[in-house]
Amino acid sequence: DSIENFDANLPETVTLLRGPNNSKLYLIGTAHFSYESQDDVSRVIRTVNPHIVVVELCKSRANILKMDEKTIEEEARNLSLEKMRTIIKENGTLQGLMNILLLNLSAQLTRDLGMAPGGEFRRAFSEVKKSRGCIFQFGDRPIQVTLKRALSVLSWWQRIRLTLSLVFQKPKVSREDVEKFKQSDLLESMLKDMANEYPELGKVFIEERDTYLTYSLQMATQCTFENIDRVLEPTVAVGVVGIGHTPGIKAMWGKVKEEDIHPIMAVNESNKRGLFKKTVLGLALIYLGFKVSKRLPLAAIGNKIMSSFK
Repeated sequence: DSIENFDANLPETVTLLRGPNNSKLYLIGTAHFSYESQDDVSRVIRTVNPHIVVVELCKSRANILKMDEKTIEEEARNLSLEKMRTIIKENGTLQGLMNILLLNLSAQLTRDLGMAPGGEFRRAFSEVKKSRGCIFQFGDRPIQVTLKRALSVLSWWQRIRLTLSLVFQKPKVSREDVEKFKQSDLLESMLKDMANEYPELGKVFIEERDTYLTYSLQMATQCTFENIDRVLEPTVAVGVVGIGHTPGIKAMWGKVKEEDIHPIMAVNESNKRGLFKKTVLGLALIYLGFKVSKRLPLAAIGNKIMSSFK
């Protein structure tokens, strides 16, 4: 396809946004468990030959790009006591346990769908490596900041309720369901349901990250690139984000300033989280103890983990 024809007949999940100096951003909205989304990414990058590709990942999640599907699935499924201990030591008790619970949720979806999340980001990384001179850029807010801000805005009871839902819910999602989520109206409905249940979380996980991602994408289109004759040419950027972020990015495009980023990077550390930490730890150990080793008594599992932090 010629660029003009491609721009006039974009795939349903791709949005073309204009930037300064005739720059262009091809924003790809993806489903994180979807082979079709991976193919969308390949088609766009191969067609528009971008200068820079920005993905909805932060640097601390870069390891997802270096692992094949089989390895990622095994990592998610084989959550050992040693791995749990390492995660908690690296991230702190509260954030580490939340990471473990979210990993378990991801593992459940991996089992249901037979594929690991993030395939569209690995596909983007693979395509960039094949494209001469193309830059690969992390565009998301650090996940540590997001998790800390999410926990800081919830009340004690909301934290307990959220933890219980993460521990005990067993989502069953088919590949057909995932592809339905590529329709923005269905996904927006899901996000609205979450925001209704936990309005504060909706703000942190969706609205704030929409702002951060928009700013990252704006910065990408403001980069300057030279052609082989050393003449500046309009920047062509590709953004790969979950389709739930597409409406927010479109609405804020060109409006996000640097001063808008500082407030959403701040973390308000609470000094009243001791009881919550103990409660979350107990719930996590009860559930994850059975998951990791049904032959070990729960007390032994708990003691083994807790003793490593003394």
